[in-house]
Amino acid sequence: MKEIRMNLTVDKVNKFCAICDVLDYDVNVICGRLCVDGKSVMGVMEMCGRTVTLAPVTNDQHDIHDFLNRMKELGAYETEGFYS
Repeated sequence: MKEIRMNLTVDKVNKFCAICDVLDYDVNVICGRLCVDGKSVMGVMEMCGRTVTLAPVTNDQHDIHDFLNRMKELGAYETEGFYS
């Protein structure tokens, strides 16, 4: 299963949260044991400077593909899984 990862910077947080706000589903932002909602600017801001995993909470493959395309504009990338 592929994962969506992104290096979070202060500049990307507001853009990222704005994208998550208009989605019909939630996006979990995961860094180690910490997991926050992508719509929470303060929660996502805490993860600045780290590489995070983005997990859209939906089973609709079209939504996931659309989300990935939006995130690629912010510098997100796909990996093969944990530790890749």
